[in-house]
Amino acid sequence: MTSVCHPKQWKTISSKDLADSGYPVFGANGIIGYHHDYTHEKPTILITCRGATCGTINVSLPQSYVNGNAMALDNLSDEVDLRYLKYYLEKRGLADVISGSAQPQITRRNLKSVTIPLPPLEQQKKIAAILDAADAYRQKTKALIEKYDALTQSLFLEMFGDPVSNLKGWEVKTLNEVCSKITDGTHHSPEPQDSGYPYVTAKHVKPFRLEFEAKPSYVNENAHNEIYKRCTPEYGDVLYIKDGATTGIACINTFNEPISMLSSLALLKLGGHINNQYLCHWLNHDGIKQNLISEFMSGAAIKRYTLKKINSFKLMVPSIALQNQFAERVQAIETQKGRAQSSLTKAEDLFNSLLQKAFKGDLL
Repeated sequence: MTSVCHPKQWKTISSKDLADSGYPVFGANGIIGYHHDYTHEKPTILITCRGATCGTINVSLPQSYVNGNAMALDNLSDEVDLRYLKYYLEKRGLADVISGSAQPQITRRNLKSVTIPLPPLEQQKKIAAILDAADAYRQKTKALIEKYDALTQSLFLEMFGDPVSNLKGWEVKTLNEVCSKITDGTHHSPEPQDSGYPYVTAKHVKPFRLEFEAKPSYVNENAHNEIYKRCTPEYGDVLYIKDGATTGIACINTFNEPISMLSSLALLKLGGHINNQYLCHWLNHDGIKQNLISEFMSGAAIKRYTLKKINSFKLMVPSIALQNQFAERVQAIETQKGRAQSSLTKAEDLFNSLLQKAFKGDLL
């Protein structure tokens, strides 16, 4: 790689010297602020060279400042198309040139071992154009899904008002009053298996959705039976992250089969006064999450809610009829979102297929 560009780490701007306007400053994972000056007139490929996301590829905007946590591929040869190189590096990955265990890093010396297939420039541009079109299709589909997510949040505010101020004066109850049971998963992590009963942890819980298939984990029957004595998740229950960096995120359990849970998750079984969609949206509301953090986590080094604290959460409780109406409208939106998600899967498959072909020499 160093024969076609000059990898360089530029001087780091401290956070106190960043501004709210000016030229964008690119850090390890994108824009982190603005500055009165810039290091790069034109877009440049950036490689995250420190930390957990080491090896991530970004492209800077015109007239940008590149901070020291990103390696800028400066002085790119006229024989190399920037977009072609970006796609190649994303497809190749850079895990083999990352050094350091406590603090992963990529150095200029490490990048010397990276070789790049270079067909004629015009062919590179054609490959990049095809991949750009496929990428634009999948990005457009992702944006549509984000709009559906925003629509459900807007619907919540329209029907119930701001859950923090509760200006509509809805009745207020504790979670303990509206849930038939609140518990958590096992406090003794079992040995994960390649098959068996699904073992759900905080990594699987995303806002409003359960993502298990991307990183599945399982436990054997004996471990499951022991966990299930304490915690019995069923379809439609609310799962809530109560421990760790992502504390405060809620989703609805979509497993029809028995599952096991880790103690980082709380299980909320609902009574007759609360709807799972309503509760899930209330818990995921940014204002509510900030309120709960300030009330129950002040001074805490590690983000964590105890079951006692979760039981005492106070929430506004509109009529169950209105909550059910909200859930029906959310379901209609989710149906459309599901179709968009299916389109995104196809778009991702198409992009990845073209990516594979491009660097095998089978695309053109």
